[in-house]
Amino acid sequence: MASLQTSVEKRIDRLHAPGIVDFHFDMPMDLYEKRGRANVLDADYLAELEAGDTGVLGVAIYIEDRYLPEMALRVALDQVARIHAESDASGRFAICKNYEEICRAREAGKIALLLTMEGVEPLGADLDLLRIFYELGVRAIGLTHARRNAAGNGGIFAPSGSPRDGLTAFGREVVRECEALGVIVDLAHINAAGFEEILKLTTRPAIVSHTNARRYYDIERNISDGQIKMIGEQRGVIGVNAVLVSPRAEEATLDRYVDHIEHIANLIGVAGVGIGFDFLEFLYRQWLESGKQELAAKFTTPRFIPDLTNHSHARNLTRKLIERGFSDADIAKILHENWMRIFKELL
Repeated sequence: MASLQTSVEKRIDRLHAPGIVDFHFDMPMDLYEKRGRANVLDADYLAELEAGDTGVLGVAIYIEDRYLPEMALRVALDQVARIHAESDASGRFAICKNYEEICRAREAGKIALLLTMEGVEPLGADLDLLRIFYELGVRAIGLTHARRNAAGNGGIFAPSGSPRDGLTAFGREVVRECEALGVIVDLAHINAAGFEEILKLTTRPAIVSHTNARRYYDIERNISDGQIKMIGEQRGVIGVNAVLVSPRAEEATLDRYVDHIEHIANLIGVAGVGIGFDFLEFLYRQWLESGKQELAAKFTTPRFIPDLTNHSHARNLTRKLIERGFSDADIAKILHENWMRIFKELL
């Protein structure tokens, strides 16, 4: 038994050696809220990221409701400033703008950070600001969160009831400008009509940075089998989320997380599955009870997977994939190769 466990751990070591790619993490918001401290990246994040062999991290600029609308641009810029300052101070991270920079960062043993945007509220309705954020390093943009903005509507955390209209004229301009600049358009959170419209406007592989299959958690914020197949038809990648695997706490398990992976792979092939953990338990435990109640009322109560709540638990996922019979080649695709293909083609 001991030799078998040693063999599995060595397999995990090999599979993790290139570094896991997680394309959605709400780090910038936390850095902004802790802006009175120094070296937050090293003190609060580095140990868990290294324990989980994280190689590339999509770090999302997100604006909470309390900063809207007047403070959206300022808070977004401050988030960018904080992550640049923290990365520079650490020396263990590198903010990357293209595939080549990601590869160089990994060769240097650094964790590559890709700046993303979750909801275009920082742009207001000014397309020129998209160019500014591009110059600052933003390389993927999801048009909405779970609310309406100048670009369109988000999918709600319920089986039905999302607005049925698609993108606004501004939303369509954002999609076209992203394609022109070389910014990845992320379909996470967008409502069904906006989802289909984005796919009609784009010509490159489509991605969803963090979501789950509606088969196991039937809310419009997740994606249907039909939407999964649309992404597959464009050679895209879907990052599987660790928070919305089940509405029931007893079913929020590592096995159910892998069920989502397996379901997507069965529909479009393993080349269409990646990781978008969206770990937020570290944020949730900082909130007052009133904040948790507000989250439940506006969205849902998050059901955290006990053995997959942060990046240090990534080996648990790989171990479970091995137990479930995934080959090393397929696990490598899920953990890093599929996202790296997207970065090579689109950045």
